[in-house]
Amino acid sequence: MNVVSSADDLHNYLTQATAVSRDHPVVITKYIEEAKEIEVDAVAKDGKLVMHYVSEHIENAGVHSGDATLVLPPQDLDPETVRRIEDATAKIGEALNVTGPYNIQFLAKNNQIKVIECNLRAARSFPFVSKVTGVDAIEMATKVMLGIPVDPYPVIDLPPDYVGVKVPQFSFSRLSGADPVLGVEMASTGEVACFGKNKYEAYIKALLSTGIVLPKQNILLSIGSFKEKLEMLPAAQKLVAAGFTLFGTSGTADFFNEHNVPCKYLEALPEGDTDQKTEYSLTQHLASNVIELYINLPSKNRYRRPASYSTKGYRTRRMAIDFDIPLITNVKCAKILAEALVRRMPLDVSEVDSKTSHTTYFLPGLINICAFAPNIAIPGSTDITEVSKASVCGGFTTALLSPIGLHNSIIDDQTLTIAQKNAGGASHCNYSLSVAATGDNIKDINEEMAAEVKALYLPFNRLVTVLSVTGISSQVQQWPADKPIVTDAKSPHLASVLLLASLHSRKIHVTSVRTKEDIQLIRLSKERKLGVTCDVSVYSLFFDQLSFPGTTCLPSREDQDALWASLDIIDAFSVGLVPYQLALELGQDVSPRSGVEETLPLLLGAVKDGRLTFDDIKSRLHDNPVRIFNIPDQPHTKVEVVANRPTPFRHKSKCWSPLQGKSVVGTVNRVLIQGRTVFLDGASFTSAIGRDLSSASFSITKHADRDRASRGSFASFPKPSVEVSQSPLSASSLPVVRSTTETTTIVAQLPPNRYVPAPPSNAFLSTVPRHPAFYRKHILSVKQFKHQDIHDLFDLAQEMRVQVERNGTIDLLKGKVLCTLFYEPSTRTSSSFETAMKRLGGEVVQVTASTSSVVKGETIADTVRTMACYTDAIVIRHPAVGSAQTAAKFSPVPVLNAGDGVGEHPTQALLDVYTIRSELGTVNGRTITLLGDLKNGRTVHSLVTFLLFYSVRLNFVSPSLLAMPDSIINAARRAGASVTVCESLDDVLADTDVLYVTRVQKERFTSEAEWQSVASSYVINHAVLARAKPDMIVMHPLPRVNEIDAEVDFDERRAVYFRQMRYGLFVRMALLASVLA
Repeated sequence: MNVVSSADDLHNYLTQATAVSRDHPVVITKYIEEAKEIEVDAVAKDGKLVMHYVSEHIENAGVHSGDATLVLPPQDLDPETVRRIEDATAKIGEALNVTGPYNIQFLAKNNQIKVIECNLRAARSFPFVSKVTGVDAIEMATKVMLGIPVDPYPVIDLPPDYVGVKVPQFSFSRLSGADPVLGVEMASTGEVACFGKNKYEAYIKALLSTGIVLPKQNILLSIGSFKEKLEMLPAAQKLVAAGFTLFGTSGTADFFNEHNVPCKYLEALPEGDTDQKTEYSLTQHLASNVIELYINLPSKNRYRRPASYSTKGYRTRRMAIDFDIPLITNVKCAKILAEALVRRMPLDVSEVDSKTSHTTYFLPGLINICAFAPNIAIPGSTDITEVSKASVCGGFTTALLSPIGLHNSIIDDQTLTIAQKNAGGASHCNYSLSVAATGDNIKDINEEMAAEVKALYLPFNRLVTVLSVTGISSQVQQWPADKPIVTDAKSPHLASVLLLASLHSRKIHVTSVRTKEDIQLIRLSKERKLGVTCDVSVYSLFFDQLSFPGTTCLPSREDQDALWASLDIIDAFSVGLVPYQLALELGQDVSPRSGVEETLPLLLGAVKDGRLTFDDIKSRLHDNPVRIFNIPDQPHTKVEVVANRPTPFRHKSKCWSPLQGKSVVGTVNRVLIQGRTVFLDGASFTSAIGRDLSSASFSITKHADRDRASRGSFASFPKPSVEVSQSPLSASSLPVVRSTTETTTIVAQLPPNRYVPAPPSNAFLSTVPRHPAFYRKHILSVKQFKHQDIHDLFDLAQEMRVQVERNGTIDLLKGKVLCTLFYEPSTRTSSSFETAMKRLGGEVVQVTASTSSVVKGETIADTVRTMACYTDAIVIRHPAVGSAQTAAKFSPVPVLNAGDGVGEHPTQALLDVYTIRSELGTVNGRTITLLGDLKNGRTVHSLVTFLLFYSVRLNFVSPSLLAMPDSIINAARRAGASVTVCESLDDVLADTDVLYVTRVQKERFTSEAEWQSVASSYVINHAVLARAKPDMIVMHPLPRVNEIDAEVDFDERRAVYFRQMRYGLFVRMALLASVLA
C-alpha cells in the first residue's frame, strides 16, 4: 500500500505492481487530506445492531489504524458526524445481513463521511472498546453467532471524567535502518491502553507504559512544513511558559523566535566531516542525551524510504531511536503530548486505572468504631500508626480510637496529650480520640478537654477501674449534650447505664453487644423511644464459643443467633477489643492490627450467603456511624471491594488470624482517600495523612431545623432574653459559641431587652433562615466557626451572587444601619462592607479615627457605646490585638472584626476559602503555599485555622525574620495537616495549587533598615509562574507593593486576586444577612 502524489509516482508503483503479478488488479482509491479517521466496532444479529462503539483517531487519516492512537469515548467529534456514522453503520450491517462482529473505518471532513473499509471480523480494537466500556463485545459476538440470546445495548454507566486511550508500541530500535515515520502501512508491533480522567492523562499514561521517559527540560523540534509550524505554535508557547527549553533546527528555530517563542538554534547534521561547535551541534545534543524529546515532523511524509536513501531528517530520526530518545513524528500526537506535559498531571493511581471481570462495588470511606490501640496512652507508642495502617488495608478511612488501653488509658489531660502526640503526624487514616470516665476523674474532664475529644467513654471492663454507676452520674450530667457517650456495659450494669442516660436526656451508644439479654434490653429501650444506639463486633457474628472452646470473649451459639435475629436494631458493626482478646486467650501472636483486615472479608462472605446485603454493610460501617458520631464528610474517599472471587486470605502482619490459611470470597481491592489511592490489590501506599476529627462534626439536618441550644453546655455566659417582634423563633434556641484557646475570645449573646424590629417582607427573605452560629452574634474570631457553619455561609454567598447579578440589590436589610469604625486605613475591607450593606438595602455610617472624637482621646468603649445607639451592627478595625473583643464587651449590637493588628481577620479568611472553592471547585486535596510576611499577616493566621477544616497540605514560605508563629504551625500539625516550613519558594512551587502572597507590612517594623532587609524577598512574575502548575492560582489580600509584578495581572487564569475581592462582596453580604436579617 502506498500513497501516490504525482503522475510519476503512479507510473512507478503500477510498474512495480505488474512486476509482482499481471493477473491481480490494483485497487486505486482517492486520498482525502486533513480528514478525521473514525473507527466503529459493532455486533449485529441478522443484520440488526445489538451493540456498537465509536472511537476516534488522534492522527488524521493516512496513518494505518494499527499505528493510530485511539480514543474512547470520542472527545472531539461533532455530534452530527457521530449520528451519521451510527446511521451508516446500521445500514451497512443490514445490507450485508451481518451476524457477528464487524469493523468499519470512516473518514470525516466537514461533517461528510466516507467509508474506508468494512471488515466482517473482530478488529484489534475490540478488546480495547470492551475494556473501556465494560461491555464484552467478543462475548456478545460469540453468542449471536451461536444463536444464544443476548440483551441488545446493555447499560453503559461511564462517569463524565473517564477516557480510554490506546497507543501503538513500536520496535524501530530492533529494525536497523528503518525510518520511524507513520504511514499507510502498519509498522507497530504492539499496543498499550490506559485510562484517565481526560484524554491527556490517559494518553500520557499510555505513552509511559510503552517505555517512553517524559522530558523534564529540553525538547528538540524540527518541523518541515509551514502549515505544521503554525499548527505547533500554540503548543510551543505553552511549553516555554511551563518552563521547558526548546531547541530547533534552522527553519524551525527562526520561525519560533520570530513569533516571540524562545528557541535555541542547532545546526543540522554536517555534510562530510565539517566540524561543528558543540553548543550548536544537533549531533552532539542527541548523542549526549541533552535532548529529552525529539519532535520531528517531516515535510513530505509520503512513503517509507529504504535505508540506503539517507536525508538529514532521516538520520536524526535514526539517531533518536538509536540513542533511546523519545520520538514523535505526527503533528496531532505532538500537540496532545505538549498539552499533557504542560498540565503536569500527578498521574497517581486512581479508581479509573483498572478494569476487572469480577464483580466490584464501591463503598464510601468506612468507619472503624472503637478501634483498639493497646498502648494508646504510653509515650512513644506506635500502636495508633499500626491501627491506622490496618484500617486502610481493611477499607476503613476513619478510626474512632477507644480510649481504653492495656496499661494506660485516656482519663485526664496528661494521658490525652500523650495520645495526641502518638497520633499527630503518625496516623495513616483520619482518627478521633475519646476520654474514659472512671467516676473519680470528674475534675480532670473539664470544658477544654471535652472540646478536644470525640466522645465520653463509660468503661465496664477489667482494663479500667470504675467506681460505680452512681460514681459516673455527675460526669454524664455535665458532658456536652452534642457529643456522644459510649459504653461497653454488659448486664446487669447496662440497664443502670441506660436508665442514667435517660434521666439526663442523653443519647448513648452501646459498643460490642454480645449477649441475648443485652440485645433484648436495647430493643426494649428503642421501642420506648430512648436515645440508644449499638454496635456488634464482627467477630461476635461469625465466631462463637464452639468455634474456639474455652474462650470467654465470644458469644455462645444461642447469643450469636440472637444477634443475627436482631440485625434490625443493630446500628453499626465494629472491630473493637474482641479480636485482640481472642488471640490473647488462645495464646496466639497479637497486634493492634488484630481483626481489622478480617472485617470486610467476613461481611462479604455473609453477603454471598444471603445473610447481609451491601446496603447493610454501607449503613452499618458508614451511614449510621457518621450520624451517631458526627463524622465530617470525606470527599473523594471510597473503597472498592471485589465480591464473588475466592481468594486466600492474606494478612499484612505476622499476628494470628482465624482466617489464616482459609479462602474468602470477597476482598478490599482499592482504597482512595481524598482522591489518592492508598491501597491497591494487596499493596499499601499509605503515608501519615490522617487528620484529627476529635473536635470536628457534621450535621445532616438543615440548619433551619437544628436544635443546637444545648451546645456549649459548660459555657458560663447567661442565656439572653431577646425580644423579637413577630418572629416564630425564640432567642432561647440560639447557642453559645465557646472559645477553646488560651486567649479569651468573647462570643457572648447580645444583652437582653434589645428590641429588634420585624424583618421587612421580601420574597428572598424566606431563603435566609436564622442561623444559630451567626444571628445577632459578634463575629470576632475564626475559632467560633464550625465546618458546617462555613458551608452554610458559602451556600448563602452563592445565592447572594445570583441575586446581585440578577437584580443588583436586595432589600433584605432595608431599615438597618451599619457602622464602619476603622482606626486604620482601608480600601477593600471598608468598601466591601459598605457595598455589601447597601446591596442588601441597608445604610452605612462611616467613622474614622482621624475625623472622630478618637483624636480627643475617646476610648473604644465609649465610641462603641455611642455608635450602638445609632446603628444595628459595628464593623471595627483597630491596630491592637484583642481590640475587637474589647469592643464586644461594651457593645449591645453585633461587632464584626475587620482586623485587630497582627491578630485575626475572620471575614478575609472566609472570602479566601470561598475564592479557592469557587476557582478550583474544592479546597480538599489542595496544596496551599502561604508566602511573605507570615509573622504579622493576620489574614494568613485566620486562613490557616479555616483550612484545617479541610484535607490540605500547607507550605509556609518566608524569611526567618517573618516566619509563621510556632503556635500556628503546631496547631496545624496537631490537626493532622502536612506542614512544610522553608525560605525558598522553589522548594514547594512545583506542587502548589494555591499561592497566597502577602505584603511585607512596613508599618509593623520598628526601623526602615529592618523593613528594607526583607521587603523584596519574593517577587512573583512570569518567570516564577513558568515553573508552577498551569492551573495554580495566585491570591493576595491586597494592597500589594512589589511582591506581584504587574505583568501577572494579565494572566487571567492564574491572577485571581481581583476576583478575590468580588467574592469577598458576596461573602460579606451573606455574613451581614446572617447576623442582621
